Amino acid sequence: MSDANDIQQRIFETIKIKLSKEEKLATVLMDKLFLSQDAVYRRMRGEVPLTIYETKTLCEAYQIPFDEMGVYKRGVVNFSYSPVDRIGLNFEDWLIGIRDGLIHIKKMENAHITMSIIDTPIFQLFNLPHLTRFKFFFWAKTYLKIPAYEKELFKREKIDKKVLMIGIEAHNIYNSIPTTEIYSNETLRGTLRQIQYYYEAHLFEDPSYSLELLDNLLDLIKHLKAQAEIGRKFAFGNEAPNAGNKFDMYYNETFVSDNTYLVKSKAGSLVYFSHNILNYLHTKDPYYIQESEFVLSKLINNSTLISEVNTKDRNRFFAEISQAVIQLKKRIESELNL
Repeated sequence: MSDANDIQQRIFETIKIKLSKEEKLATVLMDKLFLSQDAVYRRMRGEVPLTIYETKTLCEAYQIPFDEMGVYKRGVVNFSYSPVDRIGLNFEDWLIGIRDGLIHIKKMENAHITMSIIDTPIFQLFNLPHLTRFKFFFWAKTYLKIPAYEKELFKREKIDKKVLMIGIEAHNIYNSIPTTEIYSNETLRGTLRQIQYYYEAHLFEDPSYSLELLDNLLDLIKHLKAQAEIGRKFAFGNEAPNAGNKFDMYYNETFVSDNTYLVKSKAGSLVYFSHNILNYLHTKDPYYIQESEFVLSKLINNSTLISEVNTKDRNRFFAEISQAVIQLKKRIESELNL
């Protein structure tokens, strides 16, 4: 296959990923390029190259950066990301980016996400909005040291209704997508340490608010366990469903190195992974996707399935996390004379 034909096929593959389940590539190309069915199929088979006008039309219609369509080479990967200044450094913009990414995945036919998780399962965190708000504040103030947060203390306040609705929408979309998730001994412990640090550094406006966040963390642990028991995802506070999308939870006792999200669908595959704390990179590079899938499969092979089966291992995993939270909570209650 020539380089030009290879690029043409990747443009078609990128469009397929962006289409809804009801849309067909051939029909879309006929509508966008005003071509007959026969002419479209000849282009899809690589028998006829796209003209410059047709390439420009498709790239503009589906927001495809043409300079990223170069020939894929093993060991050289092009990633896309949103620069930090475009995130706007506020909770709303960050959530919109997460929600829109999930909407894109949801549109992919038969989409499934396999993810490795270092600390906090960010989509599950949406079950407890105040924890999500704390996490974002911590990243912005303590990690990125954004000037607007320099003198701010974390305080007890209501979540903006618009922001809350975006978070709920993102969480509902996540719940509707089948996932395989790999957890480790560090799961949620980073968040626990962050709450502890803010308490000890007097960065809570009211130190007792740390106890409410710890209660939220315990609620999240219980909810994760409830979902693992039935192998299905559902929103915190709702009754467990009798049916729903598959939720496979694995426990790795050794080491999970990063947050990687492998999206596979009938239309194509993507890889996302966390980047610069608040951001994420993503790519459609077939070599990188292949290697990511290989690594994740090996990680799963070295892990224990704890959803629906292996009750003993599941109970031990969640009991250890819960005990760590309870110990910190008792210590703070003692120091605050509560």
